[in-house]
Amino acid sequence: MLQSFHPSHKAGRKWNNLADSALNTSTMFFSFSRTLLGGIAVVLAAVLFSGCSNTRDGRLYRLYHNMHAQYNGYFYANEAMAEADETLKEGYEENWDEILPIFFPIDAEAAQQVYPLLERAIEKCSNVVDKHTMQPARRDQKDIKWPELNKWIDENYDVIARAHLLKGDHEKAIEVFQYLIRTLDYPDAQAWSNAWLARTYMEMGDMIRASTALLKAEGEERRVEDPEVMAYVYHVYAAFHLLDEDIEAAAGKLEKALEFIPKKKDRARTLFILAQCYEATDQSKKAIDRYQEVVDLRTPYELEFYAKIKQAMAYDRRGGNSEPIIEELEDMLEDGKNETYLDQIYFALAVLALEERRRDDGISLLETSIEVNTDNTRQRMKSFLALGDLYLEDLNYPLSQAYYDSARTYMEEDNERFEEVDNLATNLTELVTQLNIISDQDSLLAICDMDESERLAKIDTIIANLEAEAERRRLEAEAAAAAALAAQDDGGQGMFWPYNAQLKMAGRRNFLDYWGDRPLEDNWRRSRKIGATFSEETELAETGSGTDTGDAEDSAGEIPTREELLAGLPCEPGARDTSLAMIAEAYYKAGLAYKEKMNDPENAIDSWQTLIDRFDDSDVHPTAHYQLFRTYLQREIEENYQNPFCETCNSVYWEEEILRRYPGSEWATLIENPEYADEEAMRREAERTVYEGHLARYYAKGYQETLLAVNEVIQSDSANHFLCQYRLLRAQCIAGLSSFAGGDREAYINALLEVVSSCPDTEEADHAREIVEILGGNTGEEEVAESEGGEDLAPDISRYKHKPFLDHYFAVLVPVGRGKVEEIRATISDFNSEYYGTAQLRVTANLIDRNHQIILIKEFARQDKGMEYFEIFTTNREALIDINSSGYTMFLISSENYVELFKSKDTEGYLAFFEEFYLKGEK
Repeated sequence: MLQSFHPSHKAGRKWNNLADSALNTSTMFFSFSRTLLGGIAVVLAAVLFSGCSNTRDGRLYRLYHNMHAQYNGYFYANEAMAEADETLKEGYEENWDEILPIFFPIDAEAAQQVYPLLERAIEKCSNVVDKHTMQPARRDQKDIKWPELNKWIDENYDVIARAHLLKGDHEKAIEVFQYLIRTLDYPDAQAWSNAWLARTYMEMGDMIRASTALLKAEGEERRVEDPEVMAYVYHVYAAFHLLDEDIEAAAGKLEKALEFIPKKKDRARTLFILAQCYEATDQSKKAIDRYQEVVDLRTPYELEFYAKIKQAMAYDRRGGNSEPIIEELEDMLEDGKNETYLDQIYFALAVLALEERRRDDGISLLETSIEVNTDNTRQRMKSFLALGDLYLEDLNYPLSQAYYDSARTYMEEDNERFEEVDNLATNLTELVTQLNIISDQDSLLAICDMDESERLAKIDTIIANLEAEAERRRLEAEAAAAAALAAQDDGGQGMFWPYNAQLKMAGRRNFLDYWGDRPLEDNWRRSRKIGATFSEETELAETGSGTDTGDAEDSAGEIPTREELLAGLPCEPGARDTSLAMIAEAYYKAGLAYKEKMNDPENAIDSWQTLIDRFDDSDVHPTAHYQLFRTYLQREIEENYQNPFCETCNSVYWEEEILRRYPGSEWATLIENPEYADEEAMRREAERTVYEGHLARYYAKGYQETLLAVNEVIQSDSANHFLCQYRLLRAQCIAGLSSFAGGDREAYINALLEVVSSCPDTEEADHAREIVEILGGNTGEEEVAESEGGEDLAPDISRYKHKPFLDHYFAVLVPVGRGKVEEIRATISDFNSEYYGTAQLRVTANLIDRNHQIILIKEFARQDKGMEYFEIFTTNREALIDINSSGYTMFLISSENYVELFKSKDTEGYLAFFEEFYLKGEK
């Protein structure tokens, strides 16, 4: 936030704080009047001067303008800034695992909710600058030491600049800070403004200019009177080095900052960050000493707690004596003040246990950490992640998958391990899915093999368990909903839910806990019910993983009946064969996942070997044989693998099996001719070259020649790797020839439908289907809707030009008869006044075609400025909820393209252009 470490006063005659200024004003006032009657007379005179000119000078003129600048502008603007700062702090959660930020980060999305407060601050101070800046001619200036001329104008400018910075309008902030640097010759003002200018450049990523500004600020140290100004300068300097990942340099600047912070209560956070810097640079002794200083201070308990935890974990344990640390942590467990921190204490104890190779104790402590965790999502993620790592080391893939999946649920995307954990969770899910298929189908077949009385008893037991589970989930869902509501009431007061990060995370977690991470498909309850219902693998539900990724249909009130479960059993010969085929395929795919996803050839071999031993034959038997041959061959070459005690554990055995069982097959060919795969790749590359030649001829509008060549390939080379591409190219050639024949599209549609039918489940078929839909065709009928004048019905974006540095308008398309334009204009004007009052935006409305009215908000200097408004406008769910929920089309458009749009009326074409050059460019 912008006001962290904000000095409480500014030394020198230009930089007194509000209370000191009021006191000085009062003292000098009575010194001037000497008597109460004289004081009243002066006040009355000041009131009479309510229309005071700002071009004249004198004691009363100065008193009048200074009072208004201080109390009508600066005071209320500072109140608005303080309120904005507190609002943003409420939604911020510290990450104690990383070096804390010296200044609370400025989150652009969260800052949107305080725009009205920032606008109020800017408006108040701007009015002061406009009305109370005294500009008497030099010859008319009086030689008066008190009151000062324009005493509070600079402070108002300072608020304006900081408010613009918090809004993300860096250019305006820089403009004001540079103005203050040019016009103020006081060392305190120079240091202060240069430090803020550096922060602005740092927000923009311009580290060179930031460094220059900081050097200037630091250069004023000897002349600066207010120690808090220099403390702020060195805090900014430390933040600069942390951003540049130079932790040692940051520690040096924090040490300098501490020299200028006399009050103990203001030193705690700086000391804590300094200790973290020492810890990160392996200076344990210094880190421990600084953490101890934090503990000794009277500081918020959260900071004290983490100082104790960090202090304990910073001890050098290479000597093996961890007993004092464990004793201290166990004492913390018994301290009632640490009730909300128990999960983190148990985690610290688990880390110590794992370091000492007490693996079982470590796992137990991690599970306890999860059990006692209430709402600390970051700590929950750390415990899940640690357990996932431990079980992956043991090659316990089902458990590691469950914990990694849970860790991913709570992990933020900017976490350094997010991509790794995401890949692990995904790859393990693929593997565990196949293992679950094997388990599920074996369970079903086992029930089929029971006699009727046993089978019915088993079914009744399953239904009873499902009912108990449904009740448990219902109670958990109610508790989760209550917790989310409490979080909204306690942690997000005054904050609309999309901006409350804590509430959104809780909602996401509760949703996944209740419904699971299921695919988006119709009838998912029925499609996945039977297999999951009969699964015997229930261990994962008892591990305390927190995130139940199983089906939630039972919780949804769809517990299957006895008849449904019996009907789902694969007891009939045809159903049994299907079940066995599913098991065989799952063994094969599990082997692939072991080998390619998890780099575990041993389990891959076991999976394929089990498949071959368990089934005499299946569709995947040939490829399983070949995979065993390739895996053993690879190990023999790379690892010099040999196993003289196993007859089948070598590539020669599997080579002979393939040649014996599958002579003449592709797999036998690959063994007899190892170059076959390379030859196949060369053939594919040659086919690609020929295809690209035909494609180039098509682009040159040689439709007839290309069509003849393509037809020949389709008829004579059915094994061509690019056959579907040729079919689509054939359709495009027919389209080109049809355009010369007056726009008859029937042949084109027929050719596209042939692509759809001949190449199902391919990108070419999807593309052909999309074109048919755009042309108004139907995949079941051979009718086509012709466009007016024979023109292509696809949106034409070529008439619009992308010029991001032109003036831009924000547009809202309102269908005629669907909305009251004047009411919409009034709502938008109110929004602009509250959120963009200083931007002087205009709202106009016009009829763009016979079906739509267009409301324009003018104007934005460039595309990026307009897109910022677009984002804030379209995500607002308070002032603009009626507009944003009405389905109106909204877009940004340059002044030049608006003229073209108004002439052509081609809104579809412009929307396609907007999607391509504005929305995709933002992602």
